[in-house]
Amino acid sequence: MKRRVAPLVLAAVLLAGTGTAAAAPPEPIDVTFIWPCSGFNATLTATGKSATISLPGDRFKIIAPDQKVTITGKSGETVSYVITGVTHVQVQPDGSYAVTATGLNVVLVPKTKSHPAGLFLTSGTVSWTLNPDGSERTFFSSQGGQVTDVCALIK
Repeated sequence: MKRRVAPLVLAAVLLAGTGTAAAAPPEPIDVTFIWPCSGFNATLTATGKSATISLPGDRFKIIAPDQKVTITGKSGETVSYVITGVTHVQVQPDGSYAVTATGLNVVLVPKTKSHPAGLFLTSGTVSWTLNPDGSERTFFSSQGGQVTDVCALIK
């Protein structure tokens, strides 16, 4: 269950590690993929390292040491970020997930009935919740953090 949710949470880290381990070193990543923005597709290229770490009490965190991402819009406009934040996930009794991202992260947000798909840079502390199937329950709430709409920057 945790391995399935990690990519959805990327929801905060951009890319989760390929395995869950208590003390395994972060795994290298070098990947390019497409993610929808409202009205166009963005191209993301991520490099660095990532790992998912299991914690006691139905918790895990996704770390991204030395992770960098370049995001390109349809016009060729690009932004680049060093996204070394941490995403903390607590599995709730009903199987849903309470997610808190700290530091700098790029969050991939899928389309829902209430909003289009998008990409967001978060800094500081930002939280949201996911249903047991990984779909969005609540959108971002900020505890002193900031959320920037990356799609709006690279139109």
